[in-house]
This record gives sequence, C-alpha cells and structure tokens, in this order.
Amino acid sequence: MTETTETPIEALKAATEENTLPMAQLALLGTVETPGETRALLRHGNKQVEIVRAGDVVGGHKIVAIETGAVIFDRNGTADRLEIPERSAQNQQPDAA
Repeated sequence: MTETTETPIEALKAATEENTLPMAQLALLGTVETPGETRALLRHGNKQVEIVRAGDVVGGHKIVAIETGAVIFDRNGTADRLEIPERSAQNQQPDAA
C-alpha cells in the first residue's frame, strides 16, 4: 500500500504560480511513502522538479532521511531540515469554484 502526505494548498499553489515561494531556494512540495521507501518531491530554484530518495545528493548535500513532510540533509556534518511550507488557518480549504 502506498501512502502520500497531504500537500498543503499553499504548497500546491506555490508549485504552479510565479513568485509564491522564493525561486532561488529549494522547496519541498511533498513526500510519498511506500512500505519499503519514502521519497520526496523537490523543486529547485530553476523550476526543475525531481523525486529524490535518502542517499541522493542535492545541491552538493546528501539526503540522510526523508520523513512525512520533511527532508533532512547533511550539510558538512550538520543536519538541516527542509519542510513543506506550513498552512495558515485561513487557507486550509480550496477556493470555491
């Protein structure tokens, strides 16, 4: 069985709209969990999106773990956590059509 984390509406909008998340920065769009592995969907500053696993190297830094809604990098011996942008209370519901 595959489980996916719910991607906050803000992250979904940020993935498709200009100037929502800082484009010069790496952004975590979501995580996908399967029985044997957890993967993450990252958007690079150049708008490239890739699926990564623990052990992959991104921007010269190794991914040491992927958790629900977070990626942990080893940045020169220091753990650095990248999380999905937080939801604000007013934006938890999709826009009415």
